[in-house]
Amino acid sequence: MSTLDGPGFRQDGPSLGSLKTAEEVAKVVRLSLDRILELSRAEVLPHFRIDGGEPLFSVPTLKAYVRRYLTVECEGAPLPLDLRPVVLKPVHTSAPLALTMVQDRLCECPAIDVPPCVYFLIDRETILYVGQSCNLPARLVQHSQAGRQWERALFLPVPESELLQVEAHWIRALKPSWNRCRTAKPQSNEP
Repeated sequence: MSTLDGPGFRQDGPSLGSLKTAEEVAKVVRLSLDRILELSRAEVLPHFRIDGGEPLFSVPTLKAYVRRYLTVECEGAPLPLDLRPVVLKPVHTSAPLALTMVQDRLCECPAIDVPPCVYFLIDRETILYVGQSCNLPARLVQHSQAGRQWERALFLPVPESELLQVEAHWIRALKPSWNRCRTAKPQSNEP
């Protein structure tokens, strides 16, 4: 018999010949082989087992499951400065006038899970410093331990590959006092 019929089986179910192994469906549903097997062992993915053997999958059923339960759509957002930042919660209070152009894209600190970003240390309406970080909370601690004081920090989520470019743009545009170049003292070669 080539179909899965009998007591308890739907007549419109897949045929035995149409069932595929995890390896065969991995590329079709864009999941890794390990992830498919992990979710099958947890009995999360819809699958079949013949006499307790390896999990077998109906491609249409698995595609529908992945589309419904494992796929998330990101609608996107307008790009400031033609970059690709990540969208988070907007700032609830007004930003300094110099940041008005991107105010709807700025996010307020503190936050626990902060993406790579360009950040602004601010005192009242003055932007004291522009920096970039992949770990903003740790970077703010470093500033604090160095004795710097500011009223609040705002950040603009930016893809990690664009951090230096975006940071340089904002430093050139705003010329914050804490970002001014410092030249190192010349070292003497005398003993």
